[in-house]
Amino acid sequence: MSFLFGKKNKGEKDRGAPPTRDGAPSAASGTSIPPTINGARARGLSGVSSPVPGAGAKITEGNSTPTPEPGHDQRPGMEHEPQHAPPRPQGPTGPPPGVNPAALYPWSQRRLTFTSSQPNPFPRYGAAVNSVSSKEGEIYMMGGLIHGSTVKGDLWMVESGGSNLACYPVGTTFEGPGPRVGHASLLVGNAFIVFGGDTKMDERDKLDDTLYLLNTSTRHWSRSMPAGFKPTGRYGHTLNIIGSKIYVFGGQVEGYFFNDLVAFDLNALQQSNSKWELMIPSSGEGGPPEGVIPPARTNHSMIMWGDKLFLFGGTNGTTWFSDVWCYDPKTVGWSQLDCIGYIPVAREGHSAALVGDVMYIFGGRTQEGTDLGDLAAFRITSRRWYTFQNMGPSPSPRSGHSMTAFGKQIVVLAGEPSTAPRNPEELSLIYILDTAKIRYPNDQQAQQAPGGKESQATEDQARNVESNRQVCSNKA
Repeated sequence: MSFLFGKKNKGEKDRGAPPTRDGAPSAASGTSIPPTINGARARGLSGVSSPVPGAGAKITEGNSTPTPEPGHDQRPGMEHEPQHAPPRPQGPTGPPPGVNPAALYPWSQRRLTFTSSQPNPFPRYGAAVNSVSSKEGEIYMMGGLIHGSTVKGDLWMVESGGSNLACYPVGTTFEGPGPRVGHASLLVGNAFIVFGGDTKMDERDKLDDTLYLLNTSTRHWSRSMPAGFKPTGRYGHTLNIIGSKIYVFGGQVEGYFFNDLVAFDLNALQQSNSKWELMIPSSGEGGPPEGVIPPARTNHSMIMWGDKLFLFGGTNGTTWFSDVWCYDPKTVGWSQLDCIGYIPVAREGHSAALVGDVMYIFGGRTQEGTDLGDLAAFRITSRRWYTFQNMGPSPSPRSGHSMTAFGKQIVVLAGEPSTAPRNPEELSLIYILDTAKIRYPNDQQAQQAPGGKESQATEDQARNVESNRQVCSNKA
């Protein structure tokens, strides 16, 4: 489209009463998620080590172990995962002379160049970052939480397309979004769009339900506050776009969790009849029951592919999810996908980005509070999950970070572990995943063999990889 400007116990849960339109829960009380600071879990004190680069990239496609029952976080075949060849074939003497072996791996680690006298903005948790960069590789980071206590409302730019990876604050005009955490953003043309977030500094404050738009050319903020219905202020939601419509899904207010889907047509932004549309109400507010639509959740991820939305993971405070759902705007309906391969462990606070027909997810946190540092890939066209090993210098386990696609690369920024990191400076590094260095088996070659066993992929694609059919299920 054209530019817009010229946590914890299993069992029966009580989500409480729906919040009022000012974002505050109504009189009825419910079981809330463990105490948070502006939407972020409290941090501990023990150390966390960073992963060490391995000797060769490995990709895991699945094995013949049965699907785990709901409530089991153990992935099948973790003790004996099949291996893939390195991303680039190597001779017996290793890489060619003068080639750094690290260049063969998909993950790489870089330092940002801070061009301002202002303090380093990292570590930062729950900031709003665009999941797709501009054509030039520009990545915007707005707001977020520092050290579990300081909520920010500043705006930073990372030039991921430049050789020096410049990072600097962006000065803007007019009043933009204030300090917040757990909000969501989009970059559409020359508009950086922000909605929601935990903005409460006092219990009497109402959550901000304004839609903010930054003209990245003039760096001027504007607000859209159409009359009539509008989505409740919230945090932990997602913001995506199909065509000219942006979609808000899920999130939470205190202990109440949403599974509504709300849309706004950007083509009507400058018109007097612009409005929010309630596409699907929450199950607790007269909408379809859970199971027909995704269960209510927060801190999930969502990407757009083929004019459809794809949802993964999240939590409602008692259940941590590993399910995949698809929303089709043509039918205005959701469907849960049956997936094959290695289903990632249930999580929340992770991030996702899309390259081609593959949705990549990284990190997050389990129901037990364990920080995750794993990378998984979901090929949408085959509905197959892949996991990886020994991919190079990958980010340390964390949550509340971001993933941004820039061409074939994915940039990982920010985030924090639940416990104090062994090396705090590592959280200021930028990590780049070069998906062009990842080779996937041809799913069409993993056909059923006459003897009842599935055939192996060719040696050029993978070694010792077997396929399995495994149903994607929620994990309680």
